[in-house]
Parts: sequence; structure tokens; C-alpha cells
Amino acid sequence: MALRHTAAVVTGVLVAAGLGLLAGVLGDDDQFWLRTTVFAACTLGPAYGLGWLLFVSGSAGPDAVLHPEENVEHGWWQRSASGSFLDLLVVLGLAATALAVTGLRLDAGSVLAALIVVALADVTVRMAVLSRREA
Repeated sequence: MALRHTAAVVTGVLVAAGLGLLAGVLGDDDQFWLRTTVFAACTLGPAYGLGWLLFVSGSAGPDAVLHPEENVEHGWWQRSASGSFLDLLVVLGLAATALAVTGLRLDAGSVLAALIVVALADVTVRMAVLSRREA
């Protein structure tokens, strides 16, 4: 098991270093090492997560669950995410209709950020309601 964790750490360090070097090469020459270090440090966590996913997650001990996706929480997540998607389609349709009728122009970044917030809030509320109702 320690070998798998070591492989995950090494993978994370190598991927983060590669991304840092890529960012350093693509940026200004005068700040190569600063950009490389910052990008490598910022991507180390997700890169280790990638290593953990590749080497550790499927073999978490002798009592590993055969089908971890077949549990109650996963069902709640699936139902709340699908319901939220339908709600988001309704909100998008109403917003498109309102914008077409009024002729209002909005910044795309603001609209997308608002839609992300609405979708995340919707999933969170649905998940909380389902977990309370069926727990």
C-alpha cells in the first residue's frame, strides 16, 4: 500500500512540475522561475489527486467495496443533479425569453457565473432535502 501512495506522490510531483514548466515557458522570460514555482505549487494538490485516482483509489484495502457507486448517497446525488439540470434548463429558457423580449444586453461572464451559482445552490438544496427525507 505504501508503494501505491509513493507512486501517487511521485505522479503528483511530476505532473505539477511539468505544468509549472509549461507555464514558465509560455510566459514572459523575466519571470520564468516565479511563474514556474507558483504554477507548480498551485497544481500540486490536483496533480496528487490524479495520482491517487490512478494508483490508490481502486485498491483501498482488503475490504474495498466491489461497487462503491451503488449506495444511498450516490442515488441521492444522481437524483438531485438530474433535477437540478432540468431546473437549469427552465431558468435558461425563461432568461432567454426575457432577454429576447426586452432586448437587454448582458455580459456573458456575469450570466455564466450566475448560472453556476444557481445550479450549485439547486443541487445543494435538493441533496439536503433528499437526505433528510430518506434518512
